[in-house]
Amino acid sequence: MRDYSSEFRSLSYVIRNAERILLFTHTRPDSDTVGSNIALQEYIVSLGKTADIACFDSFPEFAQALFPGTHFYNPSEVDLDSYDAVIASDSVNRGFHLIQDKISDTKIVVLIDHHPIDNPEADIVIINTGYSSAAEIIFHYFKSANVHISHRMATALLLGILGDTGNLQHSSTTTETFASAASLIRSGAQLPKITTSVFSNNKISTLRLWGRALSRAKINPSNGMIYSAITEGDIQELGNPSTEELYIASALLNNVPDAKFSLLFYQITPNSVRGSLRTEPHKGIDVSNIAKSLGGGGHKYASGFEISGKIVETQNGWEVR
Repeated sequence: MRDYSSEFRSLSYVIRNAERILLFTHTRPDSDTVGSNIALQEYIVSLGKTADIACFDSFPEFAQALFPGTHFYNPSEVDLDSYDAVIASDSVNRGFHLIQDKISDTKIVVLIDHHPIDNPEADIVIINTGYSSAAEIIFHYFKSANVHISHRMATALLLGILGDTGNLQHSSTTTETFASAASLIRSGAQLPKITTSVFSNNKISTLRLWGRALSRAKINPSNGMIYSAITEGDIQELGNPSTEELYIASALLNNVPDAKFSLLFYQITPNSVRGSLRTEPHKGIDVSNIAKSLGGGGHKYASGFEISGKIVETQNGWEVR
């Protein structure tokens, strides 16, 4: 694993010397981007500084019981020039890129991510696909900087790790990930509350979403791909499912026998479709290559992409037009 001690020291210098810092999440925020940013916000605020979190979507419902009162600002609501630095965690190509060119060259920009990114442009770049999540990277930053991890910070980071590893079950989970999670629990992370609030409290609409994805699934025998689709109508009918719920639907498809990898299409705007790809090491497929060919990216076993179009049902199955 690459040594990021130099970048970690630079990040500490930026945080110590900045008075106002803007944190940025990705669109349709999931557990990792939520947990990463809340942990950083808690730390920065504990130093007597201002830390605001910006996102193109509101604070997600799944995390409200864990972090009541948390607010995400829409980028249109903040004055970018009023901040000394901007830290984008788990959001580089999924929302932050929409505002990066609006940030003055005098502002310090920090990128923290575990998804591969070609030619990232920032003052400090901490990107490592060997980690399970951005939250795990931030945990190691806190440890290297001897930061006291409060109960709230520990809960936020554990939420991020559990979310991106499927409760420590995905192939991205390493022995170091287990050690990080154990350390966070010792620091007071509320594991039972995370499990109850986020991963076990499935609404009827969530179960219907998963059932719909499974009932529509088709397998391509030539390549072992199992695929399904969630339409714009489904999204509206099922109460705008969270990213977490959709990711789990993709993972459920991947568990179907004989499937080598799964692809779930879902409509995120009237003219934009996201694809979520999942596989497992023993299946011998690198889904990141598929995602990259469609302008996306990610890990060998979990990747995604966005394309323009609308999901429609045809005689031959689901298509994006």
